[in-house]
Order: sequence, then structure tokens, then C-alpha cells
Amino acid sequence: MSSKILIGAALAGTWAFTAPSAPRTAAPGLRGASARSARSSSSSSASAVGVGGAVVAAAVAGARRSRVPRHSDEAYGASHTSFYTDAVAKDKYDTLEEVLAEKLKDEKLKGMVNELLDACVKITEALRVNLVTVNDASNAFGDRQLTVDVIADNLLWDLAKGSKYVCEASSEEEPEIVKTNSDGQFVLCWDPLDGSSIVDNNWAVGTIVGVWDKSTGLIGATGRDQVMSIVALYGPRTTVFITLDDGVYEFTLGDGNKWICSRDKIQIKTECKIFAPANMRAAQEVDGYNNLIQHYMTNKFTLRYTGGLVPDVCQQFTKGQGVFTNPTSKVSPAKLRLAFEAAPFGRLVEMAGGKTSDGVSGQSVLDMKIEAVDQRTALAIGSADEVTRFNQMVLQK
Repeated sequence: MSSKILIGAALAGTWAFTAPSAPRTAAPGLRGASARSARSSSSSSASAVGVGGAVVAAAVAGARRSRVPRHSDEAYGASHTSFYTDAVAKDKYDTLEEVLAEKLKDEKLKGMVNELLDACVKITEALRVNLVTVNDASNAFGDRQLTVDVIADNLLWDLAKGSKYVCEASSEEEPEIVKTNSDGQFVLCWDPLDGSSIVDNNWAVGTIVGVWDKSTGLIGATGRDQVMSIVALYGPRTTVFITLDDGVYEFTLGDGNKWICSRDKIQIKTECKIFAPANMRAAQEVDGYNNLIQHYMTNKFTLRYTGGLVPDVCQQFTKGQGVFTNPTSKVSPAKLRLAFEAAPFGRLVEMAGGKTSDGVSGQSVLDMKIEAVDQRTALAIGSADEVTRFNQMVLQK
């Protein structure tokens, strides 16, 4: 079978890598009582949560008695690597305030982080209660705007225009630099709701924010000049990933809209077995990309790709490994925005020990000069060995 046929099978969804199965551990931290009840007997679960809980508990108990074996790698042709969480529940989680007090010395940045996370709480609620419908407009890039796009963008503009910390701001929906407060210190660049093409499926989407100091501004600066980047992921839970003084931290939105630190000093391994291949059309034109996809298949990498930049890259922080690739070709040009998407993610991934490539010269996306607000770029990002392989096989660098 040719590699292009195999790629077609992957796009059609017939290529199975790892079979789904129930998670091994309860989600950490937010509701300890729920985690404990999941480990208790069916009778105690029933008394705690009523009839519905009794049904669930009985199902859990029955599964235990049946001793159904977990999926085997041989049965599904999957990678030998298991990608279930290895997170262990703690008795206590640090709050956002506690972590910022210790890990972020700049008081102005600290104030702005709190404002940005407040906006993420509001976007979470907006996604929960609003239907996904088409707005009567497109953004400056010609993308169809959805009502939730507009709501998220308006919430971030409310933040920027009302903040004493922000001097200038720009949105991917309207890529112009807007002056907000001459006494402010920071320039914000955001994609308010990345994943418009999948949000109507109720899949995970996100918000991406890059922060530059007013001393560098945006135009003429590089991604390496950022003083902070923040990415919010709206899925079954809302989580945010933030670059602080000593690394990348994950915060999870909990009861009462309080943030807890669910991961600290996140690290991305050099090697990986998870890949997220975007712009697969380019594989029909670019032999190097075709060969790279064939390499992943031959070596039994696990495909984890949703079509949303935020979940497809953020899995690298939770799994500790992975690579996202989005090359270009003549008929499939670059789509990712340098200032709104690639640079903020580049800071997060490189600070966590990963690597990035601009998809053309092989240099880090953080070294690209921002010459226009709407500047586009190709991108490879994630575990260092696989970004290096991308440069070698796709770019011949």
C-alpha cells in the first residue's frame, strides 16, 4: 500500500492507533469527595448520590467482577506507550494567588494575569450557555464569525480597554493595534476563540494571549520579546497554561470559579510517540511531509489530532510529549498567525523544554520578527527530537 493511500486512510478515520478505554484515575483535585466515592463500594456510592449513583456504582462493581482485560497493544496495533494520566491526587492544591505570590515578581503582570483569568471564567460561562450560531460578518481574515467568537472577543476587549495595565491591544478578529491606556505597561495580542471550525461539534477550543512590554511594542519585536503567554483550554474542564518566572504552570477552574494549580514546572520530553499532523493536504505536494507521516505510521506513533490548535498543542503539556506539525505548500499556504497563535505557543512550549520551527528556515518561531499584525507562518512545535526530524525531512535542514 502506498504512503499516500495510508494517509488517505488516516484522514478518513480508519487508521486506529490506540483504543479508547476508561481512565485509570479520577481527575485530580477539584472534588476530592467525588474521587473518593469512585473508589468506594457500590452501596456507599448509592447512599451518597442516590439512584443514579447506584446505577453507576453497580456498573463499576460489575466491571471489577468481570475482570475484563485492558486493551492490548497487539490487539489494536497500537504503540506500546500508554498515554493515560499519571497524575496523583493531592490533599491540597495551591491557589492561583499563592503561586503568583511566589512565582511572579512583577506586580503589574500579576494584576494583568488576574484580569485575563477573570475573562477566561466569563468565556467559560458564555460557551456553556450560548448556542453556536453564525454571525452576520466575517473577520479580517475572511473567517466565518460565530456568535461565541464575538462574545469571547468582546469580553477580552472589555478587559483591555478597562485595564490600567494594558497600553495597546490587538485581536485576531480585527488585526489592528488599538491604543487603550497610555499609562499601561503591556501590549496584548489574542485569538479570542481558537477552534471556530470545531466548536459547533462541542469539542475543546481555547483562547491564546501573547503579552509584550510597551518598550518593545509588537511590530518589529519577536516572540522572544514576550514577557508572558497564556493559553486557556475550554473542554470538560477549563484549564489555563501560563509562563511564570521559573516555568510553565497549569491552573484548573474549580468550585466557586477559583483557580487551583494543577501542574507546576511542566516539562516536555525530548522524545515522543504522539503526533498531531495539520495541513495534511500538503503531504500530497511536499514529499518530505509525506515521508514524515509515513515515518510516524511505520514507527507506530499515536495520532491525536482534533483540528484545533489549542487542544492539539496543549496535550503536550498534559502528556509531557508530542509534536504538532503544520507545513505549507503552494496550494496550502500558511494559516497560523505569528503574533496571535505561533509566538504565544512558542514561548510556552520552549519554556517547557520543547522546540519550535518556523517551517521554512528551521529557525525558532520565537526568532521571527513580527513585521505585520496579520503575518502568517508555518509551524512545527513540541518534543525537540521530532521538531528536529521535521526540519530534516520536510525542510532538508
